[in-house]
Amino acid sequence: MWSKKGTEKVLSVYWFLILIIVAGGIFGMVYVFYGSPYDFRDVEARTLTNQIADCIAEGGKLKIDMTNFDILRDCRLNFEDSTYKEIQYYVKIEFLNLTGNNLNEFSAGNNNFWSSCEIGNDNYGRLARCSERSFYVSDNVLVKILSAVRKTEKNVK
Repeated sequence: MWSKKGTEKVLSVYWFLILIIVAGGIFGMVYVFYGSPYDFRDVEARTLTNQIADCIAEGGKLKIDMTNFDILRDCRLNFEDSTYKEIQYYVKIEFLNLTGNNLNEFSAGNNNFWSSCEIGNDNYGRLARCSERSFYVSDNVLVKILSAVRKTEKNVK
């Protein structure tokens, strides 16, 4: 009769190896999930900018009346949030002609974030994250949209 004790010892080494691999995988997943903070303010600012651009123009033509335009009403935006005491967004839209002269300008939200946008998007310690987009529409009008999102309590951990 053959003794099976040697094979049991070899199998136990493989079981420990499998246990170490599974434990390492669980540790790795927990580290990735909880390890570093995620800042979604850039994505939210770009999304807000694109939504406003879609509200203003379609197919290279203005869809709005530049004399009687309200960003929040006409683009169906709501900047109110019950979590915060103050508004956490800022939007500025400029309409410029080819020479750079300002035809009209509209803004909504908390304009205290404007100075944070002038710093640039590479500094993670600042007040707000910003997104800027420019495009031409019919009648040679340049539209510049600037969006800022603060929301540090919710988006930055």
